[in-house]
Amino acid sequence: MKNVKILIVDDDEDLLDGQKLYLTNKGYEVKTALSMEEGLKIIENYKPDIIIVDLMMEHYDTGFVFCKKIKENPVLKDVPIIMQTAAAKKTGFTFNAKNPEAKKWMKVDEILTKPVPLTDLEEKIKRYLKK
Repeated sequence: MKNVKILIVDDDEDLLDGQKLYLTNKGYEVKTALSMEEGLKIIENYKPDIIIVDLMMEHYDTGFVFCKKIKENPVLKDVPIIMQTAAAKKTGFTFNAKNPEAKKWMKVDEILTKPVPLTDLEEKIKRYLKK
């Protein structure tokens, strides 16, 4: 089996450590970044098979800005992106990546509400890697 490469971008260091440990123990190669800029720097030399990103990092929309930059890159445009966010709890806004109009501007394939159970996260990763 091909070694699956995952990039997780989130400003919550505990979340990054927990998800990296879990996914590494499941056999995935995982790199993490604490900011959009760090994530973009990692991607210069690392082409992940899937990206997991937080919405609210440096700013309330940093995750969307990051996703737009990824999808504008011809080398990365087809890499699935899973966004994990607590935005609904913090702001009352909900996002639906299944809505074609919303998906067009959000540039994400899936949105999960934090806290995301690790088994659910792995199931989503497997689902997108089969497509």
